[in-house]
This record gives sequence, structure tokens and C-alpha cells, in this order.
Amino acid sequence: MFKNFDWSVKSIAKVIGIVILGIIALTVVISLISFSIKTIFGVTSYRSDSDYYGNDYAMEEAAFFGKGGGGVVAMSSSYMPPIPEPGYSTGSDAEDYEVKEYYGTIKTRKLDETCEMIYELKAKDYIIFESSNKDKEYCNYSFKVEKQYGDEIVALIESLDPESFNASIQSIKGTIEGMDDELDILTKKLESVEETLEEAQDAYDEITVLATRQNDAETLAKIIDSKLNLIEKLTNERLSIKERIDRYNNSKSEQLDRLNYTFFNINVYKDLIFDWEDIKDSWKYETKQLVNNVNEVFQGISLHLATYLVRFVQVVLYLFISVFLLKFVWTGVKYAWRGKKRK
Repeated sequence: MFKNFDWSVKSIAKVIGIVILGIIALTVVISLISFSIKTIFGVTSYRSDSDYYGNDYAMEEAAFFGKGGGGVVAMSSSYMPPIPEPGYSTGSDAEDYEVKEYYGTIKTRKLDETCEMIYELKAKDYIIFESSNKDKEYCNYSFKVEKQYGDEIVALIESLDPESFNASIQSIKGTIEGMDDELDILTKKLESVEETLEEAQDAYDEITVLATRQNDAETLAKIIDSKLNLIEKLTNERLSIKERIDRYNNSKSEQLDRLNYTFFNINVYKDLIFDWEDIKDSWKYETKQLVNNVNEVFQGISLHLATYLVRFVQVVLYLFISVFLLKFVWTGVKYAWRGKKRK
């Protein structure tokens, strides 16, 4: 073949063109075959479609609430001053600033009775409930007790035979000292701003009087504009500092108020060996699963089978066209290669 080949520029260009066209045709045929295979094996079920739309909805919901949550966090951080983290506390009276918290978990067969016993503590004047939740499977309560009655409530919780009941003791003196430091800095800053504001007002008043006497309208306008801008800036700064001082004072008062109470966080769970409600729910769940499985089987042998057959016919048609095109291209290549010799 190579001995009889015409090595002229025209023949070489012709061969290159045929090779390029052959590669293009082969690429198209391979793409059609690949598409056909993907189509025949790409049969989707109702469950996968449900999962897709479910995930899509979950993503939109997460994006929506994530955006809202970010707004709430941003608003909260701008509203409340940061509370200094507990650190080293000076002196030897750190124990005078101790806050005690108890965390308990109770498992019982008499859920309603146990929850009611704890909830009845709300009627006592020296106990303040901060949160309470109750469901058919559990209940949890968060409350604070005046310090002198703390041991009484501890004894009551221990009488309920808790699975776990732990005490956490922490001194908040370092936090209080950190707030005092912040308040001291803000107070000095406020004094400096007020002093600067007063001096600026006096200086501008003097310059305004001087410019008025000299009938210098342009200078007077510039002075008034500059005066208003500076006074507005310093006034806003003073208001901002006062607001932060008030918030730190409120936070400090809240922290000091904790010293008067003992805090409790109690969780109660139902613990039954034979929980007929759970057994009934489990049977209901398994029955639903059975119905879903039967439904999937009938869909598989009816709708999904029909879809498969339709797609199978589509794939057969694609394969037939692909083979026809491949044969046509191959015939054309042979004709172009041997055409001159036959001629």
C-alpha cells in the first residue's frame, strides 16, 4: 500500500483530511453509543426523585433559615457587649464568687409522676423556673433556687434515684473583674470625649465671633460646617460609649445576681421494658414500610418496566443509527483511500 501511494502534497493533504473526518465521525459514534448505554441504565425510581426534591427543599430551607440565623446573630452581637471570659482572679476571695450548677438525668417508669413532682417546685417562692418542656417520652426543667435552699432541692433530686447527677462549680470573679476593667476604660474614654467636645465648642465659638466681626462670610460658612460635623461625630461617639457602659453595667448586675442562686438542669426520660406505645408505633412503622415496598414492586413491574421498554426501543434505534453511520464512514474512507487505484 505504501509502495503504490502517491506521496504528493495533494495526496498527503487528502489523507490528513480523511483522518480528521474519521476522528470526528468516530467521536460522534462513540458519543451516541455512550449516550445509548447511559440512557438504558439511567432508569430512575420514584424514591430517588423524592430524595432529590427532598434534598433540594432541605437546601433551600437551610439557606433561608441560615440567612435569618445570621441576621439574628449579627443583631445580637451588636446589641449586647461581649462578656469577658473567666480568667485569673486576683486576691484570695475567688470562692466568694462561686456559682454552682447541677445537671441531672433521671430514667423512670413513672414519667408523669416524676415530672409532676419536679414541676410542682415552681409554686415555691424561692424557686424560679427558666424553662420547662414535657413530651410523652421525656421532660426537662431548668430552674434556679435561692442559695440557702439549694441543699433541700439536691436532696429531693437524689431521692428520685437519678442515673447521673453532677455539680459544676465556677468562680465568676475573673469575669466581674474583666467587666470592671472594661467599664474603667469606657469611663475614661467618655470623659476624654466630653472634654474634647467641650473644648471644640469653645474654640469654634471664639473663631465664629472673630469671623463675624471681620465680615468674612466664606470663612464663617466653612467654620460652621466643620463645627457641625465635629460636634455630630463627638456626640455620636459619646452616646455610643454611654450605651456600652449601660450594657456592661446590666451584664455585671446579671452576673452578680447569679451569686444568689443555685442552678438546676434536670432531664427525665421514660424507661420501660415493655412500652406498648412504642411497640404499637413500631408495628405501624413496619406496616407502612411493607406497603411502600409492595408499592415499589408493583411500580417496578408496571410503570418502570414500561419506561424501560420505551427507552430500550430508543437505545436500539440509536445503536442502529450509530452502526449505519460507522459503516458509511468506513465505506467512504475505503473509497477515498482506494478510489484512485480503482480508477
